[in-house]
Amino acid sequence: MLKRILIASHHGFCMGVKRAIQIAEETSDTAEGKVTILNEIVHNEAVVDKFKKQGVGQALAVKDVNEGTLIISAHGISPAVINEAESKGLTVIDATCPLVTNIYDIIKKAVSEGFHIIHYGNPHHDETQGILGYAPDNITTASSIEELLALPEWKDRKLGLTVQTTAHIEEFAKVEEKAKEKWPHLEVFNTICNATTKRQNAIFDLAPKVDMVLVVGSTTSANSKRLASISSDICGNGKLIGSAVDIKEEWFAESEKIESVGISAGASTPDFLVEEVIERLKEISGNEAEVILPEKKRSIRKIQRTA
Repeated sequence: MLKRILIASHHGFCMGVKRAIQIAEETSDTAEGKVTILNEIVHNEAVVDKFKKQGVGQALAVKDVNEGTLIISAHGISPAVINEAESKGLTVIDATCPLVTNIYDIIKKAVSEGFHIIHYGNPHHDETQGILGYAPDNITTASSIEELLALPEWKDRKLGLTVQTTAHIEEFAKVEEKAKEKWPHLEVFNTICNATTKRQNAIFDLAPKVDMVLVVGSTTSANSKRLASISSDICGNGKLIGSAVDIKEEWFAESEKIESVGISAGASTPDFLVEEVIERLKEISGNEAEVILPEKKRSIRKIQRTA
């Protein structure tokens, strides 16, 4: 029987996501003509669908946009793409997260000083694609320690190491250690964002206390998948769900012995999705489960209404 629902101390929207959504909303309200978002404004289906319902277009490439205003997503984009959009006469609104922009600045400065950058991250992620565009001839990507160690010795080359903002903090600590062993002269720029660190640390604190962790987020969200993976490593039962609809009652059958569940959410997950998950879990518990809120360190229960 489910008895307790514990909420992670840090979860849901981060600063960069809030900012990007606000920019997109203001642009869609005030811009003249057609407004199109390049890729997904953030990696969450509910947010993406909201803008589609408001009449905001979505495109995967500049070639598919012929007029109006183009919004760059929170994940950023290559400067060549922005140049392409402006050459077509599009008005470009940049909603790139400032912490991603910070990586651009670090890389531009390092490259100007003669560094070759090793960027640790998913080469297919929007963020990484944008980063590569700022110095394509001076950046090499690696998405695993094996790929990192397979790179050349580069003994006489100035090297810098950057990392995707949503990387696993413990994994990157190992990456940094191995990289320094291979290239003792390497300079490390830890570009994991503060929001990622806080959400992962919250999982490190939460997961040992529960029988299951549900992470609310999209399968396209790197940080949401990371939180679910960390949860599984710690408590052995971490699940990534898109919304309350994905919760299966059989997960909480008596035979499963699930008495406590932790709830977290990726940095691009709206609060209403988390609230719906909490409500669904309370329903499954027969409205008996306590919801433990970290902010006030107390329990609450849904008030039973009578006719």
